[in-house]
Amino acid sequence: MEREAAMESTHQIPGALFEINARWESLSESEKRVASYVVQNPKKVLHLNVRELAKQSTSSQAAVIRFCKHLNFESYSNFKLRLARDVFDTYDERYMPDLDLESGTEAEAVIHTVIERLQRSFSALEHTLDRESITAAVTCIQEAKKTALFGIGASGVVANDFMQKLTRLGTSAFYTPDTDLQLVAASAIRPGDCAFVISYSGEKAEMLEVAHLAKKNGATVVSLTMDSPNTLRQSADITLLVPASERIYRQGASTSRINQLAVVDILYSLMLSSDLDASIEAIEQTMAATHR
Repeated sequence: MEREAAMESTHQIPGALFEINARWESLSESEKRVASYVVQNPKKVLHLNVRELAKQSTSSQAAVIRFCKHLNFESYSNFKLRLARDVFDTYDERYMPDLDLESGTEAEAVIHTVIERLQRSFSALEHTLDRESITAAVTCIQEAKKTALFGIGASGVVANDFMQKLTRLGTSAFYTPDTDLQLVAASAIRPGDCAFVISYSGEKAEMLEVAHLAKKNGATVVSLTMDSPNTLRQSADITLLVPASERIYRQGASTSRINQLAVVDILYSLMLSSDLDASIEAIEQTMAATHR
């Protein structure tokens, strides 16, 4: 009941465009330039920081701040959150763009920002990962007759990387970037197999169907998703989590992809160390085959 009441209350909060229209006449000329730009480019504005919105609207940073205060937004972030409701019909912060873009950013600033973000993300990953789940996932893959990996987009890149690593260890692994073939593979999976399903949001329809088919056929489902309530996580037998470091609506997977790759490296390293002699022999055989 509390959750339903909370959801109902958020739907009663008007979007940013409603506030702009309601208070248009009370805005100053510089604030109206900001408001006009927002009304004409609501989706684009979600990507902009204060300085870039001021530049794009031929106004000033002070005018943008005054604009937010005049319309009773708690902050610029709150303004964008309310604007997201107009654009996406949602009041869920996960769907807000995760990067504030600014034109002409210097390389030094971008390097510092990206590296700092990755450092924070890795620190969060260490605290997010559950040791028992990691160990259970390794055991599942090692004892499985076959491991089928599933993922599309950036998660598909991670799945393909893991498939290559498992193959080097002599583990029977399968991955294809073709979504239809992934569904075919899930429908053909059997008891004793491992289905490793990767989806940052945990809500990708194709991956939910893959997990459903795999469980229906008796396979053990391992999921790799964000640390947030999601459907895939709930349906999996073993859940691996990465920090919710990026919102679902984003310019491109960055820290989420790096975190997923780090989890794959952790699993791979544990598999290597569990039988080091056999792992070295398998790796040497694949090296000999590819370095002639």
